[in-house]
Amino acid sequence: MNEKNNKIRKDSEALRDFLNQFSQHEKSYWITQISNGCLVPRYTVHNWVKGLSRIQELYKIRIEQIVGEEIFDKVIA
Repeated sequence: MNEKNNKIRKDSEALRDFLNQFSQHEKSYWITQISNGCLVPRYTVHNWVKGLSRIQELYKIRIEQIVGEEIFDKVIA
């Protein structure tokens, strides 16, 4: 697996781990909050969770602002 796919998988696992700590109702709430806060459709959030598309850096920052905690690994340049 190349480095890009590994990064997508790692980010999606981090988001999935965050969401999996909640009940189905609470998970739906958080998906709606992330969708509204990032100005993307709910299916985009589901694609992020499933690792079907990359979560861009600005979205990761916004997601962490919405949920109020750090869930993604920081890239130190």
